Amino acid sequence: MNAVGEIRLTVTDRTKTCLGANFQLNAMWASPEGHLWVVDDQGDVFTTADVSFTVPPFSHLKYNSGTFNIDWHVTEAYKGQLNGIWGTADNDVWVTSFNGPALHWDGKDWTEYALPQAPTGIDGSASDDVYIVGYHGNIHHFDGTEWHKLALPEHIRADEAFTDVKVLSAERVYITGRSGCLLVGNAHTGFKDIGHAQYTWYGVGELSGRIFLAGGTQGIFELVDGQFVCLKDKGHPVGVFETPNAINFIPAEQQPNPWFVRYEPGASREWTKVNT
Repeated sequence: MNAVGEIRLTVTDRTKTCLGANFQLNAMWASPEGHLWVVDDQGDVFTTADVSFTVPPFSHLKYNSGTFNIDWHVTEAYKGQLNGIWGTADNDVWVTSFNGPALHWDGKDWTEYALPQAPTGIDGSASDDVYIVGYHGNIHHFDGTEWHKLALPEHIRADEAFTDVKVLSAERVYITGRSGCLLVGNAHTGFKDIGHAQYTWYGVGELSGRIFLAGGTQGIFELVDGQFVCLKDKGHPVGVFETPNAINFIPAEQQPNPWFVRYEPGASREWTKVNT
């Protein structure tokens, strides 16, 4: 996916467009049923799932499936930018808006929940265990019925900018912050900070039980026995995403061509630069 409104699919070493739009695409998620869900900066939600949206997409939206015969279902779920998406099934999907509200799709309708502005990450372990983090010290948890704002560890500033959340299980959740904090815990027993002020964290991911961090100008890190081990001191990573057998890091600078760094332990070449 790239910011100019395109998702490209690689099949047998050939990459082709499977979704092209005239607005910026901000996030995507694949459901357990094998369907793709995508959000854009005009409030639209795209999906390949067999759903019946009653509201049409944004009036000025134009999109196509490139050379693929994909039937995209599209709706304007919100009048404003959508920046995150996660769910447990095609009938249990959450999307976040930069203006604040979170919206939930239950397979028939969208329900809007009022939350503070500027969320930056969403993840969960089940329909009754969902986290949204963001600026201004906001960590919210959904218990299956309603959203609750969680208390911060005592020394964490109230205006902390949380950048990402990774839910490994109902018991173990990682949350990264711009101040270098790395919170570990859960909504029920609370969080503790195991981070360090010398760092700035932009993203967190997991591969085979290993925790990796995007450290911006300081590089790519792994959390090993409570210590932050620098694996690569370049690349300026500001995002993390997982694929089978690999962890991937998105650099801040994407011009003139988009690219990312892939780490695949055990491969003949473990570190590769992937040009997209």
